[in-house]
Amino acid sequence: MKGRYLVKSNEPPFMSNVFADKSALILDWLLMFGIEKEEFSLREAAKKSGTSLGLTQKVFEALVLQGILHATGVRTSKKFTLKQPDLLLTKWLEYYRIQDRCKMKTYRSAIQGKEELLKSLEKAGQIHKVVLALHSAAEAHGLKNTNLNTLELYVQNQDDLPKIEETLQLEPQERGYEVLLIKPYYKHILKLLPEDQLKVCPALLNFLDLYHFPLRGQEQAEFIAQRHPELKRIYNKGKY
Repeated sequence: MKGRYLVKSNEPPFMSNVFADKSALILDWLLMFGIEKEEFSLREAAKKSGTSLGLTQKVFEALVLQGILHATGVRTSKKFTLKQPDLLLTKWLEYYRIQDRCKMKTYRSAIQGKEELLKSLEKAGQIHKVVLALHSAAEAHGLKNTNLNTLELYVQNQDDLPKIEETLQLEPQERGYEVLLIKPYYKHILKLLPEDQLKVCPALLNFLDLYHFPLRGQEQAEFIAQRHPELKRIYNKGKY
């Protein structure tokens, strides 16, 4: 599953940098926390998102030009308000398609069932090396609406891939899959997850991953967005 997504010709070229891996930490903070604030400073957003002032400033400048953020004041006293969170989500969906941005490998397994596969990883001490993704993450969030019983996992460190393949007794499968292993594009968002347990893709990234995913993805993404308390604040079905 490889491909290339071309930004629309009327999109300012710097906007693609806004949706890059590390910049996404700022977008995530805006949509999950900044949305609740009447106003916030550049320094607050940088500190809370764990990014540099320089990067945060570049992202904010781009979002102000797009009308997504509103700025008041001057220089260091400038304050910002998230005016159009649904527009930010729309543009993020235009840029990001998991099948274009992430390398994915499809497999069949001699181990039957998702629960047994996860038990095998736990027994081998590898459960902390993966993150539940796509439909598997939706189920973990309690928001599954399909009958799919596949296992989709982000593998954060690609050096762990051979051992995980061995533990799960995986064989490549060209059409369809029982297990899908994914190299993440948004590595920094996943790094925020706790290390000592089975990790689950955060709801916002889970929505973004599913929306363009070819296997019942949009259906599942919309189901999550309409029910998850943080996502339904920003989701506007008519805009996507």
